[in-house]
Amino acid sequence: MANIEKRHVIDRNKLSGEFYFNSILQEVYTCGLLGESDLENIHMQCISLLAYKSERYNMGESSSIKVETAENIMKSIFYTIGLYLKSLPDPDHAVVELKSGKISEIYETGRELIYNRFREAESNYKMVRRNKIETLNHSYNLTLSRSGIGLFFKSYNIEYEAHDIPASIDYQLCHPVNDLAGIEYIQKYLENLYLENEFCMNFETENIHHLLYGYDKGYPDLLINIFEQVLTAALGCSLANCNIRELNISQEDIQYLHDKLLKYDKYTLMLNLLKAAEDIFKELNITNRSLKKYIEKSLPKIAENIEIALKLNTLNKVFITPKNPDLEPKIQFQSGVKMDDEEYRRLIEELLQCRYSSDKLAIIKEKVKSFDDLEDLLIDAQLNEEEFISLFNTLGDIEIAAMIKRHPFESDFQALNISEAEQVLRLYLKNYVKKLPNNRQENIFRIAEQLL
Repeated sequence: MANIEKRHVIDRNKLSGEFYFNSILQEVYTCGLLGESDLENIHMQCISLLAYKSERYNMGESSSIKVETAENIMKSIFYTIGLYLKSLPDPDHAVVELKSGKISEIYETGRELIYNRFREAESNYKMVRRNKIETLNHSYNLTLSRSGIGLFFKSYNIEYEAHDIPASIDYQLCHPVNDLAGIEYIQKYLENLYLENEFCMNFETENIHHLLYGYDKGYPDLLINIFEQVLTAALGCSLANCNIRELNISQEDIQYLHDKLLKYDKYTLMLNLLKAAEDIFKELNITNRSLKKYIEKSLPKIAENIEIALKLNTLNKVFITPKNPDLEPKIQFQSGVKMDDEEYRRLIEELLQCRYSSDKLAIIKEKVKSFDDLEDLLIDAQLNEEEFISLFNTLGDIEIAAMIKRHPFESDFQALNISEAEQVLRLYLKNYVKKLPNNRQENIFRIAEQLL
């Protein structure tokens, strides 16, 4: 006899993952499974539970708390109840539980579930840190640090803020975690990140570094997903019959891929990507079913990127040719001899007492002979933007490039712990360079990349 699939009254797809309790109440009321009196009873039980939790929040001294705090505690209650209801086999079972069970008991069961998941997440965090890849990307490193996701395990409040995510998470996953909150979000994020790390661990750190450097020389400061770049390169290597582990796709390989893939329709392209993924599984000996599913789930996005690139003739933006920064030409910049500390101190005092910009500039041109002294002076002399610009105008492209190299104005991560005076220098430098002709800007940035 054929299996008869049970038909559920409630459509699970209509329920919110983040606000499960609220959405299931709405859905059961719409379906007529609960009436006004049932909802009123549930509501009153929630209010009673809120009163109890508020009293405990105030250590029994008073049940009076701020409105914002009460709302937050109620969100926490709803989230905890929803977590338990979501753990049941299907939404119909949740309806039975709501009809027959007590809200306070449902809440306590949910609270126990959260506690257990918290312990699991702690273990998952340790696993993710163990299979962490070595990279210069700041968002990746900061997110995995004790002050990133690690903050969650110090600050998560199961009792009163179970729905919250007290962590600093900037790193972008290939498959972002959506429609989840609290411990569920953290668990799913760590699960996805673990799989991404596990895949990337199959490749040499140096090869990944060269690939990302080929993508963008400033990749340490970018909010990019490393797994997606590595997977795309591995797929490209498979399609171009190159060594998958090397992640090395040449310009000739990209031209070959362009001519080859241009002939495919969407269906054929996906078939070839699936075949390339199978080649990767075999070459890297990937047997983890969860990782295989994660990779296969990534293919439609990569296929779409390829289709767009083929139309725009920009396939080299999808399949990246790695670059080794150590092999690029370098420029040795000599600063000159610095003045002694006492002489420099007298110069700064003279400039601070000087009233007119023209006099300041004349003094600087006469007495400052080294780039290092000029750099220090720009930070210490409290010059205005017009005076900065006048000094920048006396510098050549190499000097401006050296200034950018030492005071990069495009890096938010590097600018976190600098002084206010250096922030001013970076701002004025940025404003100055932006107003230069495009060809000169390009030359300056090219020189900055080559400076030792």
